Amino acid sequence: MILDIATKEFRQILRDGRFRLAAALFIMLTAIAFFTASQRYQSLSAERTRAQQEVALQWMEQGEKNPHSAAHYGQYAFRPALPLAFFDSGVQAFEGVSIWLEAHKRNYAVGRPADDMSPLARFGEISLAYMLQVLLPLILVLIAYPSFAAERESGTLRQVMASGVTGGQLFVGKFVGLSASALLLMLPIVGFSLLALGWSSGAMWLSHAVLLCALYLWYVGLMLGLALLVSAVAATARTALLILLIIWAFGNFVVPRIAADMGRLASPTPSADALLRAIENDLAAGIDGETPAAKIEKRRRQLHALYKVSSDAELPINIQGVIFGIQDEISDAVYDRHFSALEAAIDRQIDIFEAASILSPRMAVMLVSQELSGTSIGHQRQFANGAEAFRRELMGTLNRDITLNSRSGDNAYRSSADLWREAGEYRFVPEQLGASIARCGAPLTVLVLWSLLIGGLGWVAARRLGSLG
Repeated sequence: MILDIATKEFRQILRDGRFRLAAALFIMLTAIAFFTASQRYQSLSAERTRAQQEVALQWMEQGEKNPHSAAHYGQYAFRPALPLAFFDSGVQAFEGVSIWLEAHKRNYAVGRPADDMSPLARFGEISLAYMLQVLLPLILVLIAYPSFAAERESGTLRQVMASGVTGGQLFVGKFVGLSASALLLMLPIVGFSLLALGWSSGAMWLSHAVLLCALYLWYVGLMLGLALLVSAVAATARTALLILLIIWAFGNFVVPRIAADMGRLASPTPSADALLRAIENDLAAGIDGETPAAKIEKRRRQLHALYKVSSDAELPINIQGVIFGIQDEISDAVYDRHFSALEAAIDRQIDIFEAASILSPRMAVMLVSQELSGTSIGHQRQFANGAEAFRRELMGTLNRDITLNSRSGDNAYRSSADLWREAGEYRFVPEQLGASIARCGAPLTVLVLWSLLIGGLGWVAARRLGSLG
Protein backbone atom coordinates (compact mmCIF):
# COMPACT_ATOMS: atom_id res chain seq x y z
CA MET A 1 0.00 0.00 0.00
CA ILE A 2 2.78 2.43 0.91
CA LEU A 3 4.52 1.78 -2.43
CA ASP A 4 1.27 2.39 -4.32
CA ILE A 5 0.74 5.69 -2.50
CA ALA A 6 4.35 6.71 -3.12
CA THR A 7 4.13 5.85 -6.83
CA LYS A 8 0.89 7.81 -7.23
CA GLU A 9 2.36 10.81 -5.38
CA PHE A 10 5.54 10.72 -7.47
CA ARG A 11 3.62 10.60 -10.75
CA GLN A 12 1.38 13.46 -9.69
CA ILE A 13 4.41 15.58 -8.85
CA LEU A 14 6.06 14.85 -12.20
CA ARG A 15 2.87 15.94 -13.99
CA ASP A 16 2.65 19.13 -11.91
CA GLY A 17 3.62 22.17 -13.98
CA ARG A 18 4.92 23.95 -10.88
CA PHE A 19 7.39 21.16 -10.23
CA ARG A 20 8.58 21.07 -13.83
CA LEU A 21 9.17 24.81 -13.88
CA ALA A 22 10.88 24.80 -10.49
CA ALA A 23 13.01 21.80 -11.48
CA ALA A 24 14.09 23.46 -14.72
CA LEU A 25 15.09 26.66 -12.91
CA PHE A 26 16.84 24.71 -10.17
CA ILE A 27 18.86 22.61 -12.60
CA MET A 28 19.77 25.71 -14.61
CA LEU A 29 20.98 27.51 -11.48
CA THR A 30 22.82 24.36 -10.41
CA ALA A 31 24.69 24.24 -13.72
CA ILE A 32 25.58 27.93 -13.48
CA ALA A 33 26.74 27.55 -9.87
CA PHE A 34 28.80 24.48 -10.74
CA PHE A 35 30.62 25.94 -13.73
CA THR A 36 31.24 29.23 -11.93
CA ALA A 37 32.55 27.48 -8.80
CA SER A 38 34.66 24.94 -10.71
CA GLN A 39 36.32 27.64 -12.82
CA ARG A 40 37.03 29.68 -9.70
CA TYR A 41 38.44 26.61 -7.94
CA GLN A 42 40.71 25.69 -10.84
CA SER A 43 41.94 29.27 -11.12
CA LEU A 44 42.62 29.62 -7.38
CA SER A 45 44.24 26.20 -7.15
CA ALA A 46 46.62 26.90 -10.03
CA GLU A 47 47.38 30.40 -8.76
CA ARG A 48 48.21 29.31 -5.20
CA THR A 49 50.20 26.28 -6.32
CA ARG A 50 52.26 28.47 -8.64
CA ALA A 51 52.79 31.08 -5.91
CA GLN A 52 53.92 28.45 -3.39
CA GLN A 53 56.36 26.99 -5.91
CA GLU A 54 57.80 30.43 -6.67
CA VAL A 55 58.22 31.20 -2.97
CA ALA A 56 59.95 27.85 -2.39
CA LEU A 57 62.28 28.50 -5.31
CA GLN A 58 63.15 31.98 -4.02
CA TRP A 59 63.91 30.54 -0.58
CA MET A 60 66.13 27.76 -1.88
CA GLU A 61 68.00 30.01 -4.32
CA GLN A 62 68.62 33.02 -2.09
CA GLY A 63 72.34 32.27 -2.05
CA GLU A 64 74.81 32.65 0.79
CA LYS A 65 73.41 34.83 3.53
CA ASN A 66 73.50 35.39 7.26
CA PRO A 67 70.80 33.09 8.73
CA HIS A 68 69.16 35.96 10.60
CA SER A 69 68.91 37.96 7.39
CA ALA A 70 67.23 34.91 5.89
CA ALA A 71 64.89 34.80 8.90
CA HIS A 72 63.72 38.34 8.18
CA TYR A 73 63.54 37.53 4.46
CA GLY A 74 61.16 34.77 5.48
CA GLN A 75 58.73 32.68 3.49
CA TYR A 76 55.08 32.87 2.49
CA ALA A 77 52.70 30.05 3.31
CA PHE A 78 49.70 29.70 0.98
CA ARG A 79 46.51 27.89 1.89
CA PRO A 80 45.72 25.51 -0.99
CA ALA A 81 42.27 25.38 -2.53
CA LEU A 82 40.81 22.08 -1.31
CA PRO A 83 38.75 19.97 -3.75
CA LEU A 84 35.35 20.35 -2.04
CA ALA A 85 35.67 24.13 -1.77
CA PHE A 86 33.88 24.36 -5.12
CA PHE A 87 30.84 22.72 -3.48
CA ASP A 88 30.77 24.73 -0.25
CA SER A 89 33.07 27.75 -0.12
CA GLY A 90 32.29 28.24 3.57
CA VAL A 91 34.20 31.10 5.18
CA GLN A 92 37.06 31.03 2.67
CA ALA A 93 36.04 34.20 0.87
CA PHE A 94 36.43 36.13 4.13
CA GLU A 95 39.66 34.52 5.37
CA GLY A 96 43.20 35.27 4.21
CA VAL A 97 45.04 32.85 1.93
CA SER A 98 48.70 33.63 2.66
CA ILE A 99 50.84 34.23 5.76
CA TRP A 100 54.30 35.79 5.81
CA LEU A 101 56.55 33.72 8.07
CA GLU A 102 59.28 35.97 9.49
CA ALA A 103 61.46 36.33 12.58
CA HIS A 104 60.00 37.45 15.93
CA LYS A 105 56.50 38.05 14.56
CA ARG A 106 53.30 36.12 13.95
CA ASN A 107 51.40 37.61 11.03
CA TYR A 108 47.75 37.42 10.03
CA ALA A 109 46.59 35.58 6.96
CA VAL A 110 46.08 38.17 4.24
CA GLY A 111 44.60 38.27 0.75
CA ARG A 112 40.91 37.70 1.46
CA PRO A 113 39.13 36.86 -1.84
CA ALA A 114 36.16 38.98 -0.69
CA ASP A 115 38.38 42.07 -0.80
CA ASP A 116 38.65 41.68 -4.56
CA MET A 117 34.91 41.17 -5.08
CA SER A 118 32.45 43.87 -5.96
CA PRO A 119 29.44 44.20 -3.63
CA LEU A 120 27.28 42.76 -6.40
CA ALA A 121 29.56 39.74 -6.80
CA ARG A 122 29.47 39.03 -3.07
CA PHE A 123 25.68 39.23 -3.06
CA GLY A 124 25.26 37.11 -6.16
CA GLU A 125 27.61 34.23 -5.35
CA ILE A 126 25.61 31.02 -5.08
CA SER A 127 27.33 27.76 -4.19
CA LEU A 128 26.04 24.25 -4.70
CA ALA A 129 25.72 23.96 -0.92
CA TYR A 130 23.52 27.08 -0.88
CA MET A 131 21.32 25.51 -3.55
CA LEU A 132 20.74 22.48 -1.32
CA GLN A 133 20.43 24.40 1.94
CA VAL A 134 18.10 27.19 0.83
CA LEU A 135 16.64 26.83 -2.67
CA LEU A 136 15.84 23.10 -2.65
CA PRO A 137 13.79 23.36 0.58
CA LEU A 138 11.82 26.20 -1.02
CA ILE A 139 10.95 23.94 -3.95
CA LEU A 140 9.99 21.17 -1.54
CA VAL A 141 7.69 23.59 0.27
CA LEU A 142 6.00 24.53 -3.00
CA ILE A 143 5.33 20.92 -4.00
CA ALA A 144 4.54 19.49 -0.55
CA TYR A 145 2.30 22.10 1.07
CA PRO A 146 -0.96 20.86 -0.54
CA SER A 147 -0.25 17.18 0.15
CA PHE A 148 -2.85 16.84 2.92
CA ALA A 149 -4.38 20.30 3.20
CA ALA A 150 -5.65 20.45 -0.39
CA GLU A 151 -7.11 16.95 -0.17
CA ARG A 152 -8.80 17.90 3.08
CA GLU A 153 -10.37 20.97 1.45
CA SER A 154 -11.62 18.99 -1.55
CA GLY A 155 -12.97 16.15 0.59
CA THR A 156 -10.80 13.47 -1.03
CA LEU A 157 -8.74 12.95 2.11
CA ARG A 158 -11.75 11.58 4.00
CA GLN A 159 -12.54 9.28 1.07
CA VAL A 160 -8.98 7.95 1.00
CA MET A 161 -9.00 7.28 4.73
CA ALA A 162 -12.39 5.56 4.44
CA SER A 163 -10.92 3.12 1.90
CA GLY A 164 -8.92 1.42 4.64
CA VAL A 165 -5.63 3.27 4.33
CA THR A 166 -4.11 4.13 7.71
CA GLY A 167 -2.82 7.58 8.51
CA GLY A 168 0.68 6.19 8.92
CA GLN A 169 0.63 4.49 5.52
CA LEU A 170 -0.58 7.66 3.83
CA PHE A 171 2.01 9.84 5.58
CA VAL A 172 4.91 7.49 4.79
CA GLY A 173 3.73 6.93 1.22
CA LYS A 174 3.57 10.64 0.49
CA PHE A 175 6.95 11.11 2.16
CA VAL A 176 8.54 8.45 -0.07
CA GLY A 177 6.97 9.90 -3.22
CA LEU A 178 8.14 13.41 -2.39
CA SER A 179 11.60 12.09 -1.49
CA ALA A 180 11.89 10.49 -4.92
CA SER A 181 11.14 13.83 -6.57
CA ALA A 182 13.69 15.55 -4.34
CA LEU A 183 16.31 12.98 -5.35
CA LEU A 184 15.73 13.88 -8.99
CA LEU A 185 16.67 17.45 -8.16
CA MET A 186 19.72 16.40 -6.15
CA LEU A 187 21.15 14.08 -8.80
CA PRO A 188 22.68 16.85 -10.96
CA ILE A 189 24.52 18.28 -7.95
CA VAL A 190 25.80 14.84 -6.93
CA GLY A 191 26.90 14.14 -10.50
CA PHE A 192 28.61 17.51 -10.92
CA SER A 193 30.37 17.11 -7.57
CA LEU A 194 31.74 13.64 -8.35
CA LEU A 195 32.85 14.88 -11.76
CA ALA A 196 34.68 17.81 -10.19
CA LEU A 197 36.35 15.56 -7.61
CA GLY A 198 37.66 13.42 -10.45
CA TRP A 199 39.04 16.48 -12.26
CA SER A 200 40.79 17.75 -9.15
CA SER A 201 42.26 14.35 -8.18
CA GLY A 202 40.33 14.60 -4.95
CA ALA A 203 39.99 10.86 -4.34
CA MET A 204 41.08 11.30 -0.72
CA TRP A 205 38.03 13.53 -0.25
CA LEU A 206 35.60 10.88 -1.50
CA SER A 207 34.69 9.87 2.07
CA HIS A 208 33.92 13.53 2.81
CA ALA A 209 31.70 13.66 -0.29
CA VAL A 210 29.82 10.51 0.75
CA LEU A 211 29.12 12.01 4.17
CA LEU A 212 27.99 15.25 2.53
CA CYS A 213 25.50 13.26 0.46
CA ALA A 214 24.21 11.58 3.62
CA LEU A 215 23.98 14.94 5.38
CA TYR A 216 21.89 16.55 2.66
CA LEU A 217 19.66 13.50 2.27
CA TRP A 218 19.01 13.79 6.00
CA TYR A 219 18.29 17.50 5.65
CA VAL A 220 15.91 16.95 2.72
CA GLY A 221 14.11 14.31 4.75
CA LEU A 222 13.71 16.77 7.63
CA MET A 223 12.32 19.47 5.36
CA LEU A 224 9.89 17.08 3.69
CA GLY A 225 8.75 15.75 7.05
CA LEU A 226 8.19 19.30 8.27
CA ALA A 227 6.26 20.24 5.14
CA LEU A 228 4.01 17.18 5.40
CA LEU A 229 3.48 17.80 9.11
CA VAL A 230 2.33 21.37 8.52
CA SER A 231 0.13 20.29 5.61
CA ALA A 232 -1.44 17.59 7.80
CA VAL A 233 -2.44 20.00 10.58
CA ALA A 234 -3.22 23.18 8.60
CA ALA A 235 -6.86 23.96 7.94
CA THR A 236 -6.29 25.02 4.33
CA ALA A 237 -3.59 24.69 1.70
CA ARG A 238 -3.11 28.46 1.71
CA THR A 239 -2.50 28.40 5.46
CA ALA A 240 -0.01 25.54 5.08
CA LEU A 241 1.88 27.45 2.38
CA LEU A 242 2.00 30.63 4.46
CA ILE A 243 3.27 28.81 7.56
CA LEU A 244 5.94 26.95 5.60
CA LEU A 245 7.16 30.09 3.83
CA ILE A 246 7.45 31.88 7.17
CA ILE A 247 9.40 28.94 8.63
CA TRP A 248 11.64 28.87 5.53
CA ALA A 249 12.40 32.60 5.65
CA PHE A 250 12.83 32.63 9.42
CA GLY A 251 15.23 29.68 9.43
CA ASN A 252 17.28 30.76 6.43
CA PHE A 253 17.60 34.51 6.87
CA VAL A 254 16.28 35.84 10.17
CA VAL A 255 17.79 33.42 12.70
CA PRO A 256 21.29 33.27 11.13
CA ARG A 257 21.52 37.06 11.00
CA ILE A 258 20.32 37.51 14.58
CA ALA A 259 22.64 34.74 15.81
CA ALA A 260 25.66 36.30 14.09
CA ASP A 261 24.84 39.73 15.53
CA MET A 262 24.31 38.28 19.01
CA GLY A 263 27.67 36.53 18.79
CA ARG A 264 29.48 39.73 17.88
CA LEU A 265 27.77 41.64 20.69
CA ALA A 266 28.25 38.97 23.36
CA SER A 267 31.84 38.16 22.43
CA PRO A 268 33.42 41.08 20.58
CA THR A 269 36.83 40.70 19.00
CA PRO A 270 39.39 43.51 19.01
CA SER A 271 40.15 45.43 15.84
CA ALA A 272 43.41 44.65 14.07
CA ASP A 273 44.89 47.96 15.23
CA ALA A 274 43.87 47.40 18.87
CA LEU A 275 45.29 43.88 18.85
CA LEU A 276 48.56 45.10 17.34
CA ARG A 277 48.92 47.85 19.96
CA ALA A 278 48.28 45.38 22.79
CA ILE A 279 50.89 42.99 21.39
CA GLU A 280 53.46 45.78 21.02
CA ASN A 281 52.87 46.89 24.63
CA ASP A 282 53.37 43.36 25.93
CA LEU A 283 56.48 42.85 23.82
CA ALA A 284 58.01 45.96 25.36
CA ALA A 285 57.02 44.94 28.90
CA GLY A 286 58.15 41.33 28.55
CA ILE A 287 56.55 38.30 30.23
CA ASP A 288 56.21 37.37 33.89
CA GLY A 289 57.34 40.86 34.89
CA GLU A 290 60.77 40.39 33.30
CA THR A 291 61.78 42.75 30.47
CA PRO A 292 63.47 41.34 27.36
CA ALA A 293 66.74 43.07 28.27
CA ALA A 294 66.71 41.58 31.77
CA LYS A 295 65.96 38.11 30.42
CA ILE A 296 68.81 38.36 27.90
CA GLU A 297 71.26 39.57 30.55
CA LYS A 298 70.25 36.73 32.85
CA ARG A 299 70.90 34.16 30.10
CA ARG A 300 74.26 35.81 29.31
CA ARG A 301 75.40 35.41 32.91
CA GLN A 302 74.28 31.78 32.90
CA LEU A 303 76.31 31.06 29.75
CA HIS A 304 79.38 32.80 31.15
CA ALA A 305 79.13 30.69 34.29
CA LEU A 306 78.53 27.50 32.31
CA TYR A 307 81.56 27.93 30.07
CA LYS A 308 83.65 29.63 32.81
CA VAL A 309 84.38 32.76 30.76
CA SER A 310 84.13 36.47 31.49
CA SER A 311 83.16 37.85 28.05
CA ASP A 312 81.01 36.95 25.04
CA ALA A 313 84.08 36.75 22.82
CA GLU A 314 85.42 33.85 24.89
CA LEU A 315 82.26 31.76 24.45
CA PRO A 316 82.59 28.73 22.12
CA ILE A 317 79.22 29.68 20.65
CA ASN A 318 77.70 32.81 19.14
CA ILE A 319 75.61 34.41 21.87
CA GLN A 320 73.73 36.40 19.24
CA GLY A 321 71.96 33.22 18.15
CA VAL A 322 70.93 32.65 21.78
CA ILE A 323 69.64 36.23 21.99
CA PHE A 324 67.59 35.75 18.83
CA GLY A 325 66.12 32.63 20.42
CA ILE A 326 65.22 34.53 23.61
CA GLN A 327 63.55 37.24 21.56
CA ASP A 328 61.55 34.55 19.77
CA GLU A 329 60.57 32.94 23.09
CA ILE A 330 59.24 36.27 24.36
CA SER A 331 57.40 37.15 21.17
CA ASP A 332 55.96 33.63 20.86
CA ALA A 333 54.57 33.81 24.40
CA VAL A 334 53.02 37.23 23.79
CA TYR A 335 51.49 36.23 20.46
CA ASP A 336 50.19 32.98 21.97
CA ARG A 337 48.44 34.92 24.72
CA HIS A 338 46.71 37.35 22.38
CA PHE A 339 45.90 34.91 19.59
CA SER A 340 44.50 32.42 22.11
CA ALA A 341 42.25 35.15 23.51
CA LEU A 342 41.15 36.01 19.98
CA GLU A 343 40.39 32.37 19.17
CA ALA A 344 38.47 32.02 22.44
CA ALA A 345 36.30 35.02 21.52
CA ILE A 346 35.61 33.53 18.10
CA ASP A 347 34.80 30.16 19.70
CA ARG A 348 32.21 31.86 21.92
CA GLN A 349 30.63 33.39 18.83
CA ILE A 350 30.51 29.96 17.21
CA ASP A 351 28.94 28.51 20.38
CA ILE A 352 26.18 31.13 20.20
CA PHE A 353 25.62 30.37 16.52
CA GLU A 354 25.45 26.64 17.25
CA ALA A 355 22.99 27.21 20.09
CA ALA A 356 20.78 29.31 17.81
CA SER A 357 20.73 26.51 15.25
CA ILE A 358 18.13 24.79 17.43
CA LEU A 359 15.74 27.24 15.73
CA SER A 360 17.08 26.55 12.24
CA PRO A 361 18.23 23.14 10.99
CA ARG A 362 19.74 24.92 7.99
CA MET A 363 22.31 26.54 10.30
CA ALA A 364 23.27 23.14 11.71
CA VAL A 365 23.60 21.69 8.21
CA MET A 366 25.70 24.67 7.13
CA LEU A 367 28.17 24.13 9.99
CA VAL A 368 28.56 20.41 9.28
CA SER A 369 28.79 21.01 5.53
CA GLN A 370 31.65 23.48 5.96
CA GLU A 371 33.53 21.04 8.17
CA LEU A 372 33.16 18.18 5.68
CA SER A 373 34.14 20.46 2.78
CA GLY A 374 37.27 21.72 4.52
CA THR A 375 36.10 25.34 4.44
CA SER A 376 35.19 25.99 8.08
CA ILE A 377 36.78 28.33 10.59
CA GLY A 378 38.34 25.24 12.15
CA HIS A 379 40.15 24.39 8.91
CA GLN A 380 41.33 27.98 8.48
CA ARG A 381 42.66 27.88 12.04
CA GLN A 382 44.46 24.61 11.30
CA PHE A 383 46.21 26.27 8.35
CA ALA A 384 47.21 29.34 10.38
CA ASN A 385 48.39 27.35 13.41
CA GLY A 386 50.27 24.90 11.22
CA ALA A 387 52.04 27.76 9.46
CA GLU A 388 52.94 29.29 12.83
CA ALA A 389 54.33 25.99 14.12
CA PHE A 390 56.50 25.75 11.01
CA ARG A 391 57.64 29.37 11.42
CA ARG A 392 58.88 28.63 14.93
CA GLU A 393 60.65 25.49 13.78
CA LEU A 394 62.21 27.45 10.92
CA MET A 395 63.46 30.23 13.19
CA GLY A 396 64.83 27.67 15.64
CA THR A 397 66.83 26.02 12.85
CA LEU A 398 68.30 29.34 11.73
CA ASN A 399 69.10 30.47 15.28
CA ARG A 400 70.84 27.18 16.09
CA ASP A 401 72.98 27.51 12.99
CA ILE A 402 74.16 30.96 14.12
CA THR A 403 74.74 29.74 17.67
CA LEU A 404 76.71 26.59 16.86
CA ASN A 405 78.53 27.46 13.64
CA SER A 406 79.83 30.96 14.33
CA ARG A 407 81.38 32.95 17.16
CA SER A 408 80.16 36.04 18.99
CA GLY A 409 80.89 39.20 17.01
CA ASP A 410 81.26 37.31 13.72
CA ASN A 411 78.97 39.52 11.66
CA ALA A 412 80.44 38.23 8.40
CA TYR A 413 79.11 34.69 8.96
CA ARG A 414 77.17 33.29 6.00
CA SER A 415 75.25 30.07 5.47
CA SER A 416 74.89 28.20 2.20
CA ALA A 417 71.94 26.70 0.36
CA ASP A 418 72.35 23.52 2.43
CA LEU A 419 70.79 25.32 5.39
CA TRP A 420 67.87 26.60 3.33
CA ARG A 421 67.18 23.05 2.13
CA GLU A 422 67.44 21.74 5.69
CA ALA A 423 64.95 24.36 6.90
CA GLY A 424 62.55 23.44 4.09
CA GLU A 425 59.22 25.03 3.28
CA TYR A 426 55.74 24.91 4.76
CA ARG A 427 53.39 22.35 3.23
CA PHE A 428 49.79 22.35 4.38
CA VAL A 429 48.41 18.90 5.19
CA PRO A 430 44.60 18.79 5.66
CA GLU A 431 43.47 17.23 8.90
CA GLN A 432 41.90 13.80 9.04
CA LEU A 433 38.16 13.36 8.60
CA GLY A 434 37.74 12.39 12.25
CA ALA A 435 39.03 15.77 13.42
CA SER A 436 36.42 17.55 11.29
CA ILE A 437 33.60 15.32 12.54
CA ALA A 438 34.70 15.90 16.14
CA ARG A 439 33.77 19.59 15.77
CA CYS A 440 30.28 18.68 14.55
CA GLY A 441 28.88 17.42 17.85
CA ALA A 442 26.57 20.35 18.56
CA PRO A 443 25.06 20.75 15.05
CA LEU A 444 24.60 17.00 14.66
CA THR A 445 22.82 16.93 18.03
CA VAL A 446 20.52 19.69 16.77
CA LEU A 447 19.69 17.66 13.66
CA VAL A 448 18.93 14.59 15.78
CA LEU A 449 16.60 16.66 17.99
CA TRP A 450 14.83 18.06 14.93
CA SER A 451 14.45 14.52 13.57
CA LEU A 452 12.93 13.30 16.82
CA LEU A 453 10.61 16.31 17.01
CA ILE A 454 9.36 16.05 13.44
CA GLY A 455 9.12 12.26 13.66
CA GLY A 456 7.13 12.41 16.90
CA LEU A 457 4.77 15.14 15.73
CA GLY A 458 4.41 13.39 12.37
CA TRP A 459 3.33 10.21 14.17
CA VAL A 460 0.72 12.19 16.12
CA ALA A 461 -0.49 13.90 12.93
CA ALA A 462 -0.74 10.54 11.15
CA ARG A 463 -2.91 9.15 13.97
CA ARG A 464 -5.18 12.19 13.67
CA LEU A 465 -5.52 11.51 9.96
CA GLY A 466 -6.60 7.99 10.80
CA SER A 467 -9.54 9.35 12.79
CA LEU A 468 -10.99 10.76 9.56
CA GLY A 469 -11.76 7.27 8.37
